[in-house]
This record gives sequence, structure tokens and C-alpha cells, in this order.
Amino acid sequence: MFLESKKAHMAVLIGCVFYSMNGLFIARIHDMSIYSTVFYRLLFGLLFLFAYIVLRGKTSDLRLKKKKKKGYLFLQGTLVVACMLLYFTCLKITCVSIAILLQYTAPIYVMLASPFILNEKIGQESIAALFVAITGVYLIVKPEGGFSGIELTGTYMLGMAAGMLSGIVFAAMIINVKILKTEYPELGMVFWPMGIAFLLLSPFAFNVSPAVLSDNVPVLMAFGIVSIGLGEIFTIIGFANLETQTGSLLALIEPVSGVFFDIAVLGIALSSNTLIGCVLIMASAAVVSLKDSGKTEKGSQEPLPLEIPPESSI
Repeated sequence: MFLESKKAHMAVLIGCVFYSMNGLFIARIHDMSIYSTVFYRLLFGLLFLFAYIVLRGKTSDLRLKKKKKKGYLFLQGTLVVACMLLYFTCLKITCVSIAILLQYTAPIYVMLASPFILNEKIGQESIAALFVAITGVYLIVKPEGGFSGIELTGTYMLGMAAGMLSGIVFAAMIINVKILKTEYPELGMVFWPMGIAFLLLSPFAFNVSPAVLSDNVPVLMAFGIVSIGLGEIFTIIGFANLETQTGSLLALIEPVSGVFFDIAVLGIALSSNTLIGCVLIMASAAVVSLKDSGKTEKGSQEPLPLEIPPESSI
């Protein structure tokens, strides 16, 4: 039981590390709108996912015949697109710091909703870890001058609302994965929602010239494989086999990984506030991990089917 829980925790953490590399790829894509970028990221990511599923002989995981809850698959794909559009709307109107901070309020909504939707109990450790983690995210993304100098105009408030909604939608995605897990295998939960998101974003396919697209193809391919391919595989496996509260809190490790990629690749200096924020988030992740490990060792949680692809097969 402990081993299964440990695998699920590691899956979320590994997936978040892959997701945290998004900024590195976006910085290397030129003359493309964010919507066209995300469309081609989905295209190459889906091609990788399909090849991966075929090579592992898991095509049966994609069968929808006789499956119920197909509407939840469509809902997940819609949520993926909505979360992305709301996040980038907030990013465009406000700033990176506020967009990240508001989206990563998702664990709050998960903790409020999961007792009613999934009958999960809220533990004192989870509440404490949540406040510690949110404080850590704030310290990481807080501008040097603080948020006090921000002018709250009508347009700015619209951006703030979009950011808050992106956090709510992100929470809904995490909860919906748990609902889908009762009927669909993990690879099916990865592939079909991404495919639906791809179709919904297809109008943006031709918003870029062939020459510009050709120049950006190598980066877009890597972007799709790392974030949509590897990132989705690991995070969905983790979310599906953990309590939603635990999964959402562990997802906060993504900004921590992003900070260290910025330092290692982009040479950005590490401030004391950022360092403290990273420590707080990692401490909260350790708390929820130890809490779950304790539950499984006592036998209060049934072992969940979990299959994390070995490194050699990725």
C-alpha cells in the first residue's frame, strides 16, 4: 500500500517538473500567438501520446465503446481549454505574478468541494499544508515592490476575475480526473481530453504563416512532447490515484521547479523571499506525503491500481 501511494506522489511531482519547463519553451517561440502556439503544442503532444500508447500496446485503453461518463471526458477537454484561456487572459491584463498566484489557489477550491463531491475528509494536516503552500507561492511570485502599487481599474479587475476563475477551473479538472478514474484507464484520461482540446482550438491552426511555423517547429515539437506528453502522463496517473486534496497541494511544486529552471537555464538570480517560498511549498508537500503514507501503512486506504511507465519506455 505504501509503495502504491509513493508512486502516485512521485508521478505528480515528476509531471509538475515537466510542466514547469513551459516558460523555457515559450521564451524560444517567436512571432506566434499564444493560441496558435498551444494548438501546435497539442498537435505534437497528441502525436507523441498516440505513438507511446501504440508502442506500449495500450490501444485498448482508448476504447470508448460501452463506456459511460463520456460527457466527463468532453468536460475535461473543455476545462483544459477554459483554464488555458482564462490563465492567459489574466496574464495579458495583469502580470505573471498575479496569474500564477490566482491559478494556484486551486487547492483551496479542491479542499472546499471534495467533501461534497467525492466524500473526502478534510484533515488538519491538509489545512495547515494548504496555508503554508499558498504562502510559499505568494513569496515566490510577489513582485519586489509588492502588489500595493497596482492600479485596480475595471480592465484590471477583469483580469483578476479571469485569474480566479482559472484557479476554479483547474480545481474542477483535478476533481473530474478522480470521477473519470472510476471507469477510464489513465492513458485514456490523458489522450481524449487533450484531443477534444485540440479540436476546440483548431480554428487557430492557420493563424500563423508557413515560414514562421517552420522556424518554430523544433521547439513546438519539444514543447508538446515534454508538457502534453510526459507532463500529462505523470500528472494524470498521480491525480487519479491520490485524494484530490493531496494531488492539488503537490501540484504547487510546479512553481518551485520553474524557479530552479529559471536559475539553471536563464541565469535568473534567486532572492531570499523566493528561496523561503520554495522551502515552504516543499515542506507542505512533505506534510501531505507523510500524512498519506501514514494512512496506507495503517490500511485505511485500499491500494489503487497504478502503472507509472518505466523510464526506458519513455
